[in-house]
This record gives sequence, C-alpha cells and structure tokens, in this order.
Amino acid sequence: MNNNVKTITKNASVLMLSQLITWGMALVLMIFLPRYLGAVGVGKFQLASSLWAIVSIVVSFGMDTYMTKEIARAPEKVNQLFSASVTLQILLFVLGAGGMTLYTRFANYPDDTLLIIAIIGAATFIGQLSLSCRAILNGLERMEFVSLSDIAAKGVATLVSIILLVLGYGVTAVAFVSILGSFVSLVTQLSALRRIGQLHFKPFEISLAKKILIASFPFFLINGFLVFYTQVDIVIISLLVSEEALGWYGAADRLFSTLLFIPTVFMAAVFPALSRMHSEGSERINNVSRLSFDLLLLAAVPIGFGLVAISDSLIALVFGSDFAESAPILKVFGLVLILTYQNILLGSFLISTDRQKPWTRVIIIATVVSIPLDLVLVPWCQSTFNNGAIGGAIAFVVTEAYMLVEAVRLLPKGTLGIANLSYAARTLLAGGIMFAAVWQLRSSFFLIPILVGAVVYLVCVMLFRLVSPETWQILKYVSKGVLHKIGSNRVQPVGTPLE
Repeated sequence: MNNNVKTITKNASVLMLSQLITWGMALVLMIFLPRYLGAVGVGKFQLASSLWAIVSIVVSFGMDTYMTKEIARAPEKVNQLFSASVTLQILLFVLGAGGMTLYTRFANYPDDTLLIIAIIGAATFIGQLSLSCRAILNGLERMEFVSLSDIAAKGVATLVSIILLVLGYGVTAVAFVSILGSFVSLVTQLSALRRIGQLHFKPFEISLAKKILIASFPFFLINGFLVFYTQVDIVIISLLVSEEALGWYGAADRLFSTLLFIPTVFMAAVFPALSRMHSEGSERINNVSRLSFDLLLLAAVPIGFGLVAISDSLIALVFGSDFAESAPILKVFGLVLILTYQNILLGSFLISTDRQKPWTRVIIIATVVSIPLDLVLVPWCQSTFNNGAIGGAIAFVVTEAYMLVEAVRLLPKGTLGIANLSYAARTLLAGGIMFAAVWQLRSSFFLIPILVGAVVYLVCVMLFRLVSPETWQILKYVSKGVLHKIGSNRVQPVGTPLE
C-alpha cells in the first residue's frame, strides 16, 4: 500500500475511534448541562467561551497551523519551532488578556458573568500551550497520542462536571473544570512528546521568532477571521437580546458543533499528507481531494437533512422542554452543516497547497458580511419569532454558501470535475427522499424517524451507486482500522485504489 494512503487511513482510524468516544462523552455532558444550568447558565458559559475563542486568535497567531505544516515537511525543526512559539504565545496572551479586560468593562456584563469569563481565560491559556503540542503531534502524524489526550481530557472533564452538577454546583464550578480538562490535555501531550523524544527546549531566538510570526501571519488571518466569523454572532446576540436567547442558541450550537467531528477527524488525518504530497509534486493529490469531497458529502447530507426533520424531538430529548426554542435554530444549523463539511475540506486543501491568501480573502469577506447580517437578522427574528437567535443561524447559511462557491472557484483546474457535480446531485436527491420519509414521522419517538431515514438513505445510496469501489475500499479500511484498535486482531489490511 502507498505510504501516504497507509498513513492517512491509519490516522483516520485512530482519530475516528477517539472522536466516537469523546463525542459520546460530550453528548452525555450536553444532556446534563442545560438541565442543571438552565438557558441563562448555558448562555453565560457560551459567551465566555466565544469571547476567549476570539482572543485566542491573537494568542495562537496561526502558529499552530504553521507548525503542523512545517513539521510535516521537516520534522527536524520540532524543538526550535516549539520553544519559540510557546514563548511568543505567552507574551501574546498577556496582550489578549488586556484587551479582554477593556472589552468587558465596556460591555458591562454582570459580575457572575465576569467571573466565568476570567475562569475560562485561565483554561484558554493552558489550552493554547496544549494546542502547540498538538500541532507537533499532528505534524509528525502521531495521531494516537492526540487521540489519547482528547479521551483523557474529555473523560476527566465530563466525569467531574457531572459529579459537581449532581451535587448542586453551578456554572462557575463547571467553568473551573475547563481548567482541569485543559491541564490534563497539556500534561498528556507533553508526556507523549517526551516519550517519542521530540521535545527539548531551546534558547529563545529573536530572529527565529520573527521568522515564525511572518510565516504564520497568513494562517493568523485565516484562523483569526474564521474564528471571529464563527463567534461574532454569539457576541452580537449577547448585546442585542437576552442571555436566555443566547442559551437557546448555545444549546443548538453545541449540538451542531459536536456533529462536525467527522470532517474534523478526516482533515486532521489528511492535512499533513496533502501538505507533503503537494511539496513532493505528487499527482495523487487530486484523486485524494475528489474522493474526500464525495465522502464528506455522503456523510453530511443525511446528518444535515436529519437535523432539519427531527430537531424538535431531538432538542426535547437532549436538553428538555425548557430549550424548545433551540429547535428552530437547530433546523437552520442542519443546512449550515452540509455546507460547513465541504468548506472544512476545501479550505484545508487550499491551505495545504499554499493557496491560503485567496482563501483568507474569502473568509474576510464572509466575516465582514456576517456582521451586518447579524445586526439585521437578529432583531428581525426577535420581533417576528420572539427568538432573535434564529437570525444568527440564518446569517451562517448565507455566508457558508458564499464560501463554498468561492472555495470551488479557487481550486486548481482539474481538482473537482463533472463526476463530482453528478455525485453531488445524486447525493442531494437521496437526501431529499430520506427527508420526505423522515418528515412524515417527525412527531414519533425519535428513534423511529432515525431508523427509517437510515434505511431509506442506504437504499438510495445503493440505487444511485453513491459508493464507488474506491470509496468502499477506503471506508472498509478505516472501519477495520477502528475495529483493530478496539481489539480485533483478526483484521487484515486491505488495499485501496490510491496505491
């Protein structure tokens, strides 16, 4: 088997297994948090997380992406890059914390909200150091250690949070658990790097630091505008409507975000290989990109359409009746999900092939456009539906659609072809048929429409021949890799068409 394909499929198997485990833990925590904290408590936690996500733009400065890309091509640079980037991130965090202090004074948030913001800030600092370690492990394509740290951090955070909630503690205690989770992740990844002999601190060099900042600046713009783009709606909602509405939005957003683990896992496995193949001038890169497009669309369509159809019963089951207003938000997020899956893939492809500058312009435009959209749609939805948070989700549909069109336009000629367009049309048709069947059963117990939808979609997949021999072999290899990781020693590797 080709080494690139073996590495991608091995890493995808490891990451998929860990993500399934952490996704399950996140789902359990999502069930507890809203029921114990209420919409206002969830809103406070969501606001603090979003504010620090924006500050993290400055702290990371795109260095994580730069390190992953550079280390994938030149592993010998690990120690120099890590030492310089950590020092820079500490200095940048001090700057970001100062900016956060000024903003919170201007926004005039309640005292308990300010306390939660401060606690999440401490967790963010530790988390940024952990992300630097993660960038190295990603670049070295040692995804097993990334998976281990994710499982350890999420497991500890989930268990402790549930215990505290059951004992009667509130949102402040849960915020402190974020610090614990970040610390566990950092320690696990540092231990992994020392174990593989890839971590030795070097003296700080100003010339190297300057070089890193210059090289990371394009990724700073991309990541910065992308994070700001995804979080600005939460900030605007917090300023225009109540914390309760922000809680409704936060609940739907958390559920939506957990469902992004598929493209996140897939691109974490593929990105280093794509970067390496591009530097080597490999012709296989287009083949990998076409298959990736088809695979992610095949996964996104049933999940997205399914959210639109069963959001009411799903929200009632996971969060309870107090979060009924989250259902219409989640319906809109179902459409956003289909677009986002492809944007994650195409954006990562553009970055791995050194086309980050035009992609940055697209993200900047989407971010700039999203602000007036939120300012118009949030008040309009508040007056029309008494739920201004719906406006934030609708704004995402507009901007994600724009980004997808521009991403396809920026791809090198021949990356995607007529076959991909035909595949997309057939996949959407299959999803539409599935949606029609599920919609008729949307008031039933939620497992019934899910099972019916799965059967209908699988039948359509077979009738429309949506799983090619190439796609089937990759899926089989990844699934067997997952089974092998959980103890099936009888599994034998299979070949793929990319060899």
